[in-house]
Amino acid sequence: MKIRTEYFDETTEPKVQTRRFESILDAAAEIFKAKGYHHSTVADIARKVGLKKGSLYHHIKGKEQLLFEIVIHSLNLYVDSLTQILTSKKPPDEIVKDAILAHMLLPVKENFDRIYVFINQFNELPDKFRQDVEIELKKYEELWISVIEKGKKEGVFRSDLNSKMTMLSIFGMCNWTMRWYKPEKEVGIEELADMYARQVLEGIKT
Repeated sequence: MKIRTEYFDETTEPKVQTRRFESILDAAAEIFKAKGYHHSTVADIARKVGLKKGSLYHHIKGKEQLLFEIVIHSLNLYVDSLTQILTSKKPPDEIVKDAILAHMLLPVKENFDRIYVFINQFNELPDKFRQDVEIELKKYEELWISVIEKGKKEGVFRSDLNSKMTMLSIFGMCNWTMRWYKPEKEVGIEELADMYARQVLEGIKT
Protein backbone atom coordinates (compact mmCIF):
# COMPACT_ATOMS: atom_id res chain seq x y z
CA MET A 1 0.00 0.00 0.00
CA LYS A 2 1.46 3.37 -0.97
CA ILE A 3 0.89 6.01 1.67
CA ARG A 4 0.62 9.54 0.27
CA THR A 5 3.01 11.65 2.31
CA GLU A 6 1.94 14.99 0.82
CA TYR A 7 -1.02 15.03 3.20
CA PHE A 8 1.13 14.97 6.33
CA ASP A 9 2.48 17.90 8.31
CA GLU A 10 6.15 18.75 7.90
CA THR A 11 6.65 17.75 11.55
CA THR A 12 5.33 14.27 10.91
CA GLU A 13 8.00 11.62 10.44
CA PRO A 14 8.25 10.18 6.88
CA LYS A 15 5.54 7.60 6.28
CA VAL A 16 6.24 4.06 5.20
CA GLN A 17 4.06 1.01 5.20
CA THR A 18 4.26 0.04 8.84
CA ARG A 19 2.25 -2.24 11.05
CA ARG A 20 1.41 0.74 13.25
CA PHE A 21 -0.09 2.75 10.40
CA GLU A 22 -1.99 -0.28 9.11
CA SER A 23 -3.42 -0.84 12.60
CA ILE A 24 -4.50 2.81 12.71
CA LEU A 25 -6.26 2.45 9.35
CA ASP A 26 -7.98 -0.73 10.52
CA ALA A 27 -9.15 0.98 13.70
CA ALA A 28 -10.38 4.00 11.75
CA ALA A 29 -12.31 1.80 9.32
CA GLU A 30 -13.93 -0.14 12.16
CA ILE A 31 -15.00 3.06 13.92
CA PHE A 32 -16.15 4.82 10.73
CA LYS A 33 -18.25 1.76 9.90
CA ALA A 34 -19.81 1.58 13.35
CA LYS A 35 -20.39 5.29 14.05
CA GLY A 36 -20.22 6.97 10.64
CA TYR A 37 -17.39 9.25 9.57
CA HIS A 38 -18.87 12.49 10.94
CA HIS A 39 -19.68 10.98 14.35
CA SER A 40 -16.21 9.44 14.74
CA THR A 41 -13.36 11.32 16.38
CA VAL A 42 -9.59 11.09 16.42
CA ALA A 43 -9.92 10.34 20.14
CA ASP A 44 -12.04 7.28 19.29
CA ILE A 45 -9.35 6.01 16.94
CA ALA A 46 -6.56 6.73 19.43
CA ARG A 47 -8.33 4.72 22.14
CA LYS A 48 -8.84 1.84 19.73
CA VAL A 49 -5.10 1.58 18.98
CA GLY A 50 -4.02 2.28 22.57
CA LEU A 51 -2.52 5.73 22.00
CA LYS A 52 -3.19 9.15 23.43
CA LYS A 53 -4.82 11.56 21.02
CA GLY A 54 -1.70 13.71 20.84
CA SER A 55 0.49 10.69 20.13
CA LEU A 56 -1.75 9.65 17.25
CA TYR A 57 -0.93 12.91 15.48
CA HIS A 58 2.67 11.74 15.17
CA HIS A 59 1.32 9.13 12.72
CA ILE A 60 -1.50 10.99 10.98
CA LYS A 61 -2.56 14.50 10.03
CA GLY A 62 -6.25 14.01 10.83
CA LYS A 63 -9.24 11.76 10.33
CA GLU A 64 -9.93 13.11 6.83
CA GLN A 65 -6.53 11.81 5.74
CA LEU A 66 -7.40 8.40 7.20
CA LEU A 67 -10.62 8.30 5.21
CA PHE A 68 -8.67 9.19 2.08
CA GLU A 69 -6.15 6.39 2.66
CA ILE A 70 -8.94 3.86 3.20
CA VAL A 71 -10.79 4.96 0.06
CA ILE A 72 -7.80 5.16 -2.29
CA HIS A 73 -6.35 1.85 -1.11
CA SER A 74 -9.70 0.13 -1.65
CA LEU A 75 -9.98 1.60 -5.14
CA ASN A 76 -6.45 0.44 -5.98
CA LEU A 77 -7.46 -3.09 -5.02
CA TYR A 78 -10.55 -2.98 -7.25
CA VAL A 79 -8.59 -1.63 -10.23
CA ASP A 80 -5.81 -4.20 -9.84
CA SER A 81 -8.33 -7.04 -9.50
CA LEU A 82 -10.30 -6.12 -12.63
CA THR A 83 -7.14 -5.40 -14.63
CA GLN A 84 -6.00 -8.95 -13.93
CA ILE A 85 -9.38 -10.40 -14.97
CA LEU A 86 -9.28 -8.50 -18.26
CA THR A 87 -6.06 -10.27 -19.27
CA SER A 88 -8.15 -13.42 -19.70
CA LYS A 89 -9.03 -14.69 -23.17
CA LYS A 90 -12.52 -15.67 -21.96
CA PRO A 91 -15.59 -14.34 -23.80
CA PRO A 92 -17.10 -11.08 -22.49
CA ASP A 93 -20.00 -12.73 -20.67
CA GLU A 94 -17.65 -14.93 -18.64
CA ILE A 95 -15.43 -11.94 -17.90
CA VAL A 96 -18.44 -10.01 -16.60
CA LYS A 97 -19.33 -12.96 -14.38
CA ASP A 98 -15.76 -13.13 -13.05
CA ALA A 99 -15.72 -9.35 -12.55
CA ILE A 100 -18.93 -9.42 -10.51
CA LEU A 101 -17.56 -12.25 -8.38
CA ALA A 102 -14.27 -10.36 -7.83
CA HIS A 103 -16.11 -7.12 -7.00
CA MET A 104 -18.13 -8.88 -4.32
CA LEU A 105 -15.37 -11.12 -2.99
CA LEU A 106 -12.91 -8.29 -2.44
CA PRO A 107 -14.45 -7.08 0.85
CA VAL A 108 -14.30 -10.63 2.23
CA LYS A 109 -10.81 -11.42 0.92
CA GLU A 110 -9.30 -8.10 2.01
CA ASN A 111 -10.62 -5.90 4.83
CA PHE A 112 -14.40 -5.82 5.07
CA ASP A 113 -14.54 -2.65 7.20
CA ARG A 114 -12.28 -0.70 4.84
CA ILE A 115 -14.25 -1.70 1.74
CA TYR A 116 -17.53 -0.97 3.54
CA VAL A 117 -16.29 2.53 4.41
CA PHE A 118 -15.11 3.12 0.84
CA ILE A 119 -18.44 2.12 -0.67
CA ASN A 120 -20.71 3.82 1.87
CA GLN A 121 -18.72 6.87 3.01
CA PHE A 122 -16.77 7.80 -0.11
CA ASN A 123 -18.84 10.99 -0.51
CA GLU A 124 -17.69 12.28 2.88
CA LEU A 125 -14.22 13.00 1.47
CA PRO A 126 -13.31 16.72 1.47
CA ASP A 127 -12.73 18.26 -1.95
CA LYS A 128 -8.95 18.51 -1.56
CA PHE A 129 -8.70 14.71 -1.44
CA ARG A 130 -11.00 13.98 -4.36
CA GLN A 131 -8.71 14.38 -7.36
CA ASP A 132 -6.65 11.23 -6.79
CA VAL A 133 -9.77 9.27 -5.89
CA GLU A 134 -11.73 10.39 -8.94
CA ILE A 135 -8.83 9.48 -11.25
CA GLU A 136 -8.71 5.97 -9.81
CA LEU A 137 -12.50 5.59 -9.84
CA LYS A 138 -12.60 6.62 -13.50
CA LYS A 139 -10.02 3.91 -14.28
CA TYR A 140 -12.22 1.28 -12.66
CA GLU A 141 -15.37 2.46 -14.44
CA GLU A 142 -13.61 2.56 -17.81
CA LEU A 143 -12.38 -1.01 -17.37
CA TRP A 144 -15.96 -2.16 -16.80
CA ILE A 145 -17.26 -0.17 -19.75
CA SER A 146 -14.55 -1.61 -22.00
CA VAL A 147 -15.65 -5.20 -21.43
CA ILE A 148 -19.33 -4.31 -21.96
CA GLU A 149 -18.45 -2.51 -25.19
CA LYS A 150 -16.40 -5.50 -26.31
CA GLY A 151 -19.37 -7.77 -25.70
CA LYS A 152 -21.60 -5.50 -27.78
CA LYS A 153 -19.14 -5.48 -30.68
CA GLU A 154 -18.83 -9.26 -30.61
CA GLY A 155 -22.59 -9.74 -30.54
CA VAL A 156 -22.57 -11.31 -27.08
CA PHE A 157 -24.41 -8.39 -25.46
CA ARG A 158 -27.37 -6.45 -26.83
CA SER A 159 -26.33 -3.64 -29.15
CA ASP A 160 -28.83 -1.22 -27.61
CA LEU A 161 -27.24 -1.38 -24.16
CA ASN A 162 -26.10 1.83 -22.54
CA SER A 163 -22.72 0.62 -21.31
CA LYS A 164 -22.28 3.24 -18.61
CA MET A 165 -25.78 2.69 -17.20
CA THR A 166 -25.21 -1.07 -17.27
CA MET A 167 -21.97 -0.63 -15.33
CA LEU A 168 -23.63 1.66 -12.77
CA SER A 169 -26.52 -0.78 -12.36
CA ILE A 170 -24.07 -3.58 -11.57
CA PHE A 171 -22.30 -1.35 -9.04
CA GLY A 172 -25.60 -0.41 -7.44
CA MET A 173 -26.65 -4.03 -7.00
CA CYS A 174 -23.29 -5.24 -5.71
CA ASN A 175 -22.48 -2.26 -3.51
CA TRP A 176 -25.89 -2.18 -1.83
CA THR A 177 -25.14 -5.69 -0.57
CA MET A 178 -22.35 -4.25 1.58
CA ARG A 179 -24.95 -2.34 3.60
CA TRP A 180 -26.51 -5.51 4.98
CA TYR A 181 -24.11 -8.38 4.32
CA LYS A 182 -22.46 -10.01 7.35
CA PRO A 183 -19.63 -12.34 6.33
CA GLU A 184 -20.04 -14.55 9.39
CA LYS A 185 -23.82 -15.05 9.23
CA GLU A 186 -25.39 -14.62 5.83
CA VAL A 187 -25.46 -16.70 2.66
CA GLY A 188 -22.05 -17.20 1.04
CA ILE A 189 -20.82 -14.24 -0.97
CA GLU A 190 -19.92 -16.50 -3.91
CA GLU A 191 -23.49 -17.77 -4.03
CA LEU A 192 -24.80 -14.20 -4.04
CA ALA A 193 -22.32 -13.16 -6.73
CA ASP A 194 -23.34 -16.09 -8.92
CA MET A 195 -27.02 -15.17 -8.52
CA TYR A 196 -26.32 -11.52 -9.37
CA ALA A 197 -24.21 -12.48 -12.39
CA ARG A 198 -26.96 -14.71 -13.78
CA GLN A 199 -29.52 -11.93 -13.36
CA VAL A 200 -27.28 -9.38 -15.06
CA LEU A 201 -26.33 -11.63 -17.97
CA GLU A 202 -29.96 -12.69 -18.56
CA GLY A 203 -30.74 -9.00 -19.05
CA ILE A 204 -27.85 -7.97 -21.30
CA LYS A 205 -27.05 -10.98 -23.49
CA THR A 206 -28.45 -11.28 -26.98
